[in-house]
Amino acid sequence: MRFAAFILMSVVVGVVMSAEPAQACTCAAPAGPAEGMTRSTAVFRGRVTEISRPFLDRLGFTKTGGHRVKFAVLKQWKGAPSKNFELITRLTGEACGFPFEEKKEYLVYVMSEPKDIQTGICTGTKNVVDAEREMKQLDEIVAGTKR
Repeated sequence: MRFAAFILMSVVVGVVMSAEPAQACTCAAPAGPAEGMTRSTAVFRGRVTEISRPFLDRLGFTKTGGHRVKFAVLKQWKGAPSKNFELITRLTGEACGFPFEEKKEYLVYVMSEPKDIQTGICTGTKNVVDAEREMKQLDEIVAGTKR
C-alpha cells in the first residue's frame, strides 16, 4: 500500500513540476494602418452580432478558450467582399485575444492562421471609438493618396 501511495505521489509531483507557468501576452500591434493592412488578410469595420464558444468547449471535452465571433461588416478595406465575417479569438488580452462585446463596433485586422481566421490585440484590432483617425488613414491608403 505504501508503494502505491509513493507512486501516486510521485506522479502528482511530476505533473505539477512539469507544468509551464502561465505567461501574459507579449506582442506589438502594427505601428499604424499601413503596416496593419500589409500584415492582415482582411481589414473591416464591423458590428458584433454573436459570440459563441466551440461546441466541444461547451460540452467540456476541450478547453481551447477560443470564441467564435460573428460580425455584420459595415465597411471593408481589404479582403474578399462580404456582408458578414466570422473569426476566432480568445476574449482576454492576457491570451492575446480581444475582448469583443455583442452589438458593439470594431475596426478588425484579421490574420489567417493554419487552422482558423483569427484576430487579437496583436493585430491592431480596436473599438471604433478609438479608431476614427485610423479609419480615415485606411480610406486614404485604399484611395492611393497616402503611402
